[in-house]
Amino acid sequence: MFIMPRAGTPNQSWRDVLDEVRELALRTGTGRTKLLRKLDELDLAMASEIDALDDARRRRIIGPRARVRAATYTVEESRRGPALIEIRPDASARPYKVPLPYYRAVAAEVASTAEPQLFATIKAAASRGLGEELPDYAARVSLRFWSASGLVHHEGARFTRVGTKAEFTRQVRDAWNAASSAPFEVHPD
Repeated sequence: MFIMPRAGTPNQSWRDVLDEVRELALRTGTGRTKLLRKLDELDLAMASEIDALDDARRRRIIGPRARVRAATYTVEESRRGPALIEIRPDASARPYKVPLPYYRAVAAEVASTAEPQLFATIKAAASRGLGEELPDYAARVSLRFWSASGLVHHEGARFTRVGTKAEFTRQVRDAWNAASSAPFEVHPD
C-alpha cells in the first residue's frame, strides 16, 4: 500500500486521507451528496489503478533484457504515405510500419520535456496530439529507432530526449531523412 506523508502528522495511507475528506464532506451543507459520490468514484479508481500496477509488477519478466536487438530501419512508401519501417532478422516477424504523422506525434511528445517519461505517458500524449489512438508499435518502433540512433536515453521504463527540444526535433528529422536515403542497421550488444 502506498503511504503518503503529511507534514506534522505520522504517515497516512491514501485511503486514510480519503476517509478524512469524506468526514469533512459530511459536515458540509451544499453539494454533500455529489461530493461523497465523487469521493467514492475516486476511491474505486485509485484502488483499481493500484491493483493494475501490482498486477503488472507481478507479471513483469524477471532478469535483464537485451538493450538492443538486431533490426534494420528504412523509410519507404506505404498505403498511408511515407513510413519508418523496422525489419527484424527473425523470418517470422513482420515489418512494423510507422507512418510519418505517427512518427511526428511521438517526436513532439518526447521533445516536449527534458524529464524522463514512461512509455504509456508518451503514447497517451501522442494519441491526444493526433486526435486518434496511436498503436503501441508506432511509439515503440520510433523510440527504439531513436534509442539506437542515440537520440533518446532509455533507462528502466523511462525515455529521455538527448539535447534541447530544438536539437532533438532537428535530429529526429535528420534521422528520418537518413533512413530515407539508406537503411540504418542496428546490431545487438
